[in-house]
Amino acid sequence: MFRFLVSLLVGGCWLVMTAATGSIGVIRSSGDFRVDGSMVRGNGTVFDGNTIETTTSRSVVQLNAGQVTLGPDSRATVYRERTVLEKGAGLLREADKHVFEAASLRIAPAAGDAVIQVDVEGPGRISVSARSGGALVRNSGGVLVASLRAGMELEFDSQAGASTAVKIAGVVELRNGNYFVTDATSRVTFQLQGSDLARYVGKRVEITGAVIPGATPLGGASQVVQAASIQLSGGGAAGAAAAAGHHVRTIAIIGGVSVAGTVVGLAAAGSFSGEPSTSAK
Repeated sequence: MFRFLVSLLVGGCWLVMTAATGSIGVIRSSGDFRVDGSMVRGNGTVFDGNTIETTTSRSVVQLNAGQVTLGPDSRATVYRERTVLEKGAGLLREADKHVFEAASLRIAPAAGDAVIQVDVEGPGRISVSARSGGALVRNSGGVLVASLRAGMELEFDSQAGASTAVKIAGVVELRNGNYFVTDATSRVTFQLQGSDLARYVGKRVEITGAVIPGATPLGGASQVVQAASIQLSGGGAAGAAAAAGHHVRTIAIIGGVSVAGTVVGLAAAGSFSGEPSTSAK
């Protein structure tokens, strides 16, 4: 009997140590959810690489590096420092180093207090909302394709085409003898190269071109772009609508990703009712 008790105690300690070292967090929900295909109700332990599927209720995954809330009918694989969202909607908050991955995009908080919502809307189509704190969106090659302020929402299509293609719109600036433009939709800054750029300084333009491989950007720009075509913009019905404060749909192409949003009146999405907390509701 004594040997049996000792064996049982040692085995129990081993299980506790395994759980303590292998687990990366806990999950809570008011309903059912699946972990690696097995149905769970209420709460459970999350291990690195678990695939979580929600049903009719949202589930809150509390991690050391942040909190991930999955909306109803969502699926995600959770790792220690990233969550790969495959279906549905996810909300990230209290993140230190944790990020979302969806399609070919990597979405990271721009600040420790950021609250980011990501929705998978179809193959390669992702919506990102920065509820607070801002968000940085990069493609699979690490190229910054959007910088969202708090309250912004943008839609991304990662099947736009060649990764070097660029289509942006913004006001041309001259700084220290170099030309720059910050895209109005994505808020990403580019250094420009091309002919006759001086005539466009201070003017809003639409630019198509390509990234110059290996070029080192200056002035805080993310990439150096060779402008193939520059057209003045900001006039007509669209310009009047923007000036009046109405929503104006704009689309940029950066790093092989199409970025769509509005110039005026950007607002966070509302897929989640109420604010998430450390306990599921």
